[in-house]
Amino acid sequence: EFTYARTETDSIETQNNGLFRLEYERLFQSPWTWWTRFSGEYDEFKAFDVRLVLNTGLGYRFINTDITKLKGRIGAGVSRELGGPNDDFSPEATFGLDFERKLTERQKFTTTVDYFPEFDDYTNYRLVSKTGWEVVLDAESNLSLKVTLIDRYDSTPEGRKPNDLDYAILLLWKL
Repeated sequence: EFTYARTETDSIETQNNGLFRLEYERLFQSPWTWWTRFSGEYDEFKAFDVRLVLNTGLGYRFINTDITKLKGRIGAGVSRELGGPNDDFSPEATFGLDFERKLTERQKFTTTVDYFPEFDDYTNYRLVSKTGWEVVLDAESNLSLKVTLIDRYDSTPEGRKPNDLDYAILLLWKL
């Protein structure tokens, strides 16, 4: 998954960031899963140039039906901010929830919340949530409309804005 956003207001750049996420999940013949995730974040308005994160852990599918899915995640990993005031490796825990609900045959709602506290100090954390609504416009051609909100909170913004809220309206064509 890759997202890039650049915004100007009155010819002044107000947003310039890129988010990258590569994830693998191994499903077992039980409610348990094993997952690993590598992500990167570039943001011109943060105190760092790039944040890299590698996490892994176990997941558990509490609900796994055709209509509703609810999965929890727990794990550990490391993050590193490059080009900022603190470029040390930071060991962190990972707690997450994924929820998906099929509203109708053509619509679904999804939300994901990830909490990344540092092992050394749980008051230093990141909280990332993503919520989306998707509606199938044309099932035959696999064309959908998706509206998403992504909220990224950092408790240690180093004098910058701690919270970023991005929104998008996407036209999806699934192959």
